[in-house]
Amino acid sequence: MKKLQRLEAISCLSQKDKNWEHKDIFRTLSNEDFWIIAYEKIKGNKGGLTPGSTPETLGGMSLERLHQLKNDVYSEKYKFAAVKRTFIPRPDGRNRPLGLPTANDKIVQEVMRMILEAIYEPVFCNLSFGFRTGRGCHTALEHIEQKFRWVDWVVEGNIQQAYPTIDHEVLVTILEKRIDDPRFIRLIRKLLKCGVLEDDRKIYSDTGVPQGSIVSPILANIYYHELDEYVYKLAHSYLTPPDKITKRKSTEYKALEYKIAKITKKMKDIPESSIEYKHYVKEFKSIRKERLMTNSLKDLVIRIEYARYADDWIIGVAGDQKLALQFKEKVGDFLLNTLKQVIHPVKTKVTNLRNGNVHFLGYDIFLPMNRPISTYKGRGVRTIRRGNPRLRFDVPVARLEQRYVDRKYLKRTNKGIRPISRASYACLEDHVIVAHYRSIWLGIKNYYSGCTNRGRLQYFHYLLHMSCAMTLGHRHRMSCTKILKKHGKNLSIQVPNTEKIVSFPYKTT
Repeated sequence: MKKLQRLEAISCLSQKDKNWEHKDIFRTLSNEDFWIIAYEKIKGNKGGLTPGSTPETLGGMSLERLHQLKNDVYSEKYKFAAVKRTFIPRPDGRNRPLGLPTANDKIVQEVMRMILEAIYEPVFCNLSFGFRTGRGCHTALEHIEQKFRWVDWVVEGNIQQAYPTIDHEVLVTILEKRIDDPRFIRLIRKLLKCGVLEDDRKIYSDTGVPQGSIVSPILANIYYHELDEYVYKLAHSYLTPPDKITKRKSTEYKALEYKIAKITKKMKDIPESSIEYKHYVKEFKSIRKERLMTNSLKDLVIRIEYARYADDWIIGVAGDQKLALQFKEKVGDFLLNTLKQVIHPVKTKVTNLRNGNVHFLGYDIFLPMNRPISTYKGRGVRTIRRGNPRLRFDVPVARLEQRYVDRKYLKRTNKGIRPISRASYACLEDHVIVAHYRSIWLGIKNYYSGCTNRGRLQYFHYLLHMSCAMTLGHRHRMSCTKILKKHGKNLSIQVPNTEKIVSFPYKTT
């Protein structure tokens, strides 16, 4: 379609020149086909039939209504309604605000999103993974697994109240760098200034984009793209130039290697069952641990890695702790002075990747102290080669336990965590209960499919499996043993009046 070709042309201009200023973008809104495409994209969304501050929904949309909406926007008569604010409970007990735009506003926002995506997607940094087509949490974690295994320190970044504190004027200034169209900028200003409806009271602010709206994710990515560019330039100012990188080993590292070789030689001539051999093994492990903490090269090589997902970001530093602390301070100053935001004082911290866990995108990430050492023999020569360091991605057991304790699936006792019946679900039909637990388990299994220790998943599988059986037992006044005997280990339940069977997967794989 012609209008899609127009978007492709906009995208090509951004690809050819990342500093290109797009003009007359607003004219794109004049074609009615573009609005039909936007409606088709969002009509099947979950919130399509959820009303905002007005009773209208996407149901019963007509061409006449779309035509009128297009004319109102293109003539600049259109006004965004105040976003209805609702709250969603979070695992930590707090409430997360969620904005509900009106049906017409959703369509206009989708049109704006498509245009902004065509302009900015070719410009965005490859190290930004949030809310982008073909990217997500698992691609971000894959990047971290490949690149962060070589770093020593990690700056865990988190912006305090990120979405509500996005400054409107700063955002518009950023947009004007690449969009030279006053009418389109005015449309964005109208969206930002529409206000929030809470308890029948309208609230207006100079900051914030409503969480849950269609256009908010890309506006946030545009805002934090400035952070991506700043970190990129800052990192390159610290990197060791390739011509200055040497492979000469430091004196301290060579001394430790010599000690290890000396002990290894002595161990060859001593029986493994002797006390002396065990003493050498203990000394060998101690020296090897010290070697892991010692810089191997004579000249310290500085390497910087970075990844961002929405407002969460991490910076990996191969160097000393002082450099990591400098990065934390400079990025904090940039956010405060340029983007008018504040880093979280508790969640933003510097962590040693070998001595502590880095929490990012729901995973606990760390680098084991003991790297594997492989032994190879070739032509009578015994060669010892150290294996590559591998990052570990663990399920945050304590956090997940607390989440499901708060939701009444588990209970904390003196002896630890145990599954319990979800009493409020006892009034539901059997197949609904099993389907609910199944969806919870599959969500955990799919998200944490990249974890290193699969036993952690087996543990949560057991807890949810037993909680499901207990809930069914509560409903029928039966013990778990009888429930499992009746429905099998998979808790297979046939949906009434159908041939469909709902079950809870018994195995984690």
